[in-house]
Amino acid sequence: MVPAPFDTILASLDTLMPFIPHLPSEFDQNNMVANKRALLALSLLFSGALLLAGCETTPKAPSTAPASAESAARAVDSGEYVRAAQEFEQLAETAARPGKQHYQLRAIELYLQAGQTNEARKKLGALNVDGLDPSFRARKRVTEGQLAASEGDYARAVILLNAARRVPNLSPELMANIHWIRAQAHMALGKPFTASWDLMQRERYLVDKKTIEQNQLQLWKILTSLQRAELSTKQQQTRDPVLGAWIELALISIENSGRPRSLAMAAEQWKQRNPAHPITPELLATITSKRPTFIGRVDHIALLLPLTSRHGRAAQAVRDGFMAMDRANLDPDKPRIQVYDVGDNPDAINDYYKQAVKDGAQLIVGPLGVDAVEQMVRRTDLSVPTLLLSHTQSEVESANVYQFGLPPEQEARQAAERAYLDGHRQAAVLFPETEWGKRMHIAFTDHWQRLGGILIKSQPYDPKAGDYSQPIRDLLNISQSLERKLLLQNLLKQKLELEPRARADIDFIFLAADPIRGRLIKPQLNYHQAARIPVYATSHIYLGKADSAKDADLNGVIFGDMPWMLINNTRMKSLREKLQQNWPYAFSPYDRLFAMGIDSYAVVPHLGRIASIESVRFNGVTSGLSIDRHGRLHRQLIWARFRRGIPRILDTSVKYKEHLDISDGTEASKTPAKRSKG
Repeated sequence: MVPAPFDTILASLDTLMPFIPHLPSEFDQNNMVANKRALLALSLLFSGALLLAGCETTPKAPSTAPASAESAARAVDSGEYVRAAQEFEQLAETAARPGKQHYQLRAIELYLQAGQTNEARKKLGALNVDGLDPSFRARKRVTEGQLAASEGDYARAVILLNAARRVPNLSPELMANIHWIRAQAHMALGKPFTASWDLMQRERYLVDKKTIEQNQLQLWKILTSLQRAELSTKQQQTRDPVLGAWIELALISIENSGRPRSLAMAAEQWKQRNPAHPITPELLATITSKRPTFIGRVDHIALLLPLTSRHGRAAQAVRDGFMAMDRANLDPDKPRIQVYDVGDNPDAINDYYKQAVKDGAQLIVGPLGVDAVEQMVRRTDLSVPTLLLSHTQSEVESANVYQFGLPPEQEARQAAERAYLDGHRQAAVLFPETEWGKRMHIAFTDHWQRLGGILIKSQPYDPKAGDYSQPIRDLLNISQSLERKLLLQNLLKQKLELEPRARADIDFIFLAADPIRGRLIKPQLNYHQAARIPVYATSHIYLGKADSAKDADLNGVIFGDMPWMLINNTRMKSLREKLQQNWPYAFSPYDRLFAMGIDSYAVVPHLGRIASIESVRFNGVTSGLSIDRHGRLHRQLIWARFRRGIPRILDTSVKYKEHLDISDGTEASKTPAKRSKG
């Protein structure tokens, strides 16, 4: 069996249910069937993007070209959804009805596609469609349904979508979207067969071959995630021959799991019995291949970690988080976990991988670290599904390979997005003159400029220095201002009462720093006339345990981090007590790695299902996780601001606030959670 994520663990972790985002409030522990359905739907959740088609640096001048539908379309094609939305909003400013409303709604759709639900909700509420044609009003209703679903209100989403689809003569594209959103909502409501029917209906409106393949893959993953008894019962009940054949094939796949030859033979016989079935040849080949693009039944997992190496403490934290989830899983059919200590030699990782496969592992988790991962990807035939615990720059050909890590570059890019969506356009960067600092600088500035932001200045600093006033003066042009004052004094031969001033063209500062440097740099920024300039940072600036005395110097700094580190209400404390017990990681530098171990276990059953669509999310303790086309898992951070030395959740973390009872200004981690002595 696949390792149960959070559903079977609920039997022992009763406090975990309220933690999982997006679960409808009416699902309680007296209705475990519905609970399991909702938890299964974690793999099908979406963040708004799911359902629509498809050294000093010289400042970059903003584009002076006026917005056009063509340039907005190019931005959509390149994945710059926020910029595209803003261009459509510019077009709406000069357009007359009904073109104005069309541009506005397109911008709202793109904000949803970018996962910016707050922005979409605000603008959708202000959109007036009175007097416009019924099909446009239906399109707005579909967008409202998409927003409702992305915020976890699935019942309302279905109501809105049902109202929209009753409008006659809707476009095929809109009808396809209606059934797509309905499928996701019905999965979350615990109705997998209704969701399957929606996907079958959606296919009637699709013409693109790739989209049809993805649609069928989604349908297939729903069916193969169900129990054999459920499938058999539905097969007997259904009067739809197409759905009945799908179910029959799912049963064949389950019954022949781990026996590729038998599966291929049975699938061929199925095809002969169902020659007119719409399944694509590509999906049928995937189902019967030795390297499927999904993870099915797993009875044996190998965990490859460098436990006795210079990274041993980090590896142990990941292992302990992984095994804590396994111990909490009371499912008698859960997979067996075998841990391999791969030591400190990356060259040996290939031998450990082969040994794990020889020992019967059906899923490999690990290794940990860039060097070991690169070595394994380059030299090993990854013959079984593998979850690498780091991201690799190498091209990975196998569809069985997934990459999960905590790369700082991801956080730097999200800081750029957060600042941009907060309305800032002109950035300055202050980063340590280290390899890590340079990586952060490059990741932030590249993404910032891709978003359309202007980079005013980048300034490195020596992390070993205790006084950062010189790089700060250089960043703010105070040094140049002082030089001008001295030059004027020399020219005029008299002393001038001119106060050197900081530059006024910086909207915000991106600060790459750890807690020690951050606590020194922020007060010096305040002293040098930059107290009112917003400062954005990554999780690296927060040690993990709130310390109002030491972190008072970080007041005002905005940073992104994982829910495990920032959420500290009663429910999260209970979750920590259940999983962490007497592990020594709570609110320590290794706590994030412990959380990574938790999610490495929990996400396994969902890997294949969320891989088919990039924006599908699994909501874990490290963040909302999605998978891109290269198999990389991406984290969506939540955001906090230091106030009186305490990180406080910002009001944009809607999902966690709604489902964890967090309100504006809630203290993120005022005191560490109590740990069980047992």
